[in-house]
Amino acid sequence: MKNLIVYGSLLNKDELLKEGIKKEDIELVKVFGFKRVFNQEPSYRLVNSINRAVLNVQEDKSSWFNAIVIKNLSNEYINTLDIREQGYFRLDLTNEQVKSYNNEMISNCIVYKGKQGKENKEILPNFDYLNICLKGVESLGKEFLQDFLKSTYKNSKDGLTLI
Repeated sequence: MKNLIVYGSLLNKDELLKEGIKKEDIELVKVFGFKRVFNQEPSYRLVNSINRAVLNVQEDKSSWFNAIVIKNLSNEYINTLDIREQGYFRLDLTNEQVKSYNNEMISNCIVYKGKQGKENKEILPNFDYLNICLKGVESLGKEFLQDFLKSTYKNSKDGLTLI
């Protein structure tokens, strides 16, 4: 059984329900050693615009981002996710990288990170996708929203900037 870190549209309870995930199956967490960035070319949410980026994570030892963890997923479910998340690859996290908002370590976690050929430093967030994410984040509480806003980046001409 694995625990899946989700950091984008699945932060939205409506999106979780579409996947059959219930509120009792999730927990709020912080993931250390990564930065959340709108720099991923979409595989499904195709938009013919500079505003087409979906979320990705990139390794950065001094960064963290907040997310939810979906607990105790079967290997069969994970294998199905591998197909759905075709623009990403699955990465195992160390026990020290994931902590609950109560500061408890959570083990056996995986996260999906964008494939190198799908990253693009020129694109900006997809507005509809961003709104789905923000609606979900807002429903998880004020602290969670504030953490999302201070740990989510987008491309800019000067590199990365907070959204």
